Amino acid sequence: MKTSSEATRDSSRRNLSPWVYVAINQAAFPGLGTILSGRRIGYVQAAIMLAGFFLTMAFMLYYLTCATRFATTATWTEAEFISKYKPYLWALYWGIGCCIVAWIWSLFSSLQILKGNSSGRR
Repeated sequence: MKTSSEATRDSSRRNLSPWVYVAINQAAFPGLGTILSGRRIGYVQAAIMLAGFFLTMAFMLYYLTCATRFATTATWTEAEFISKYKPYLWALYWGIGCCIVAWIWSLFSSLQILKGNSSGRR
């Protein structure tokens, strides 16, 4: 037996165009459009996107902190500046990689949403 909130959720999902889910997936947040279209795999896509975003932002904050210290400390050389952030470049590379994977995966999910493929639904 469906509750009224489930019925409302289902009816609102049916009223939205698949293009809305695609736009959310590709332009706003990979995985969210997949989740809203009723596919649970969107949670994995969103988690990968968030992991990539946080890794990239953590590296960028650390890099900017090092750059600020380099600009304000007269004794730092360029080699010291590079030696401070270079060991953490892996976070930047993995972060960007995760974001790319999430976006490409959400592109395939978007194509499935547009085709109306019922595989992958709850």
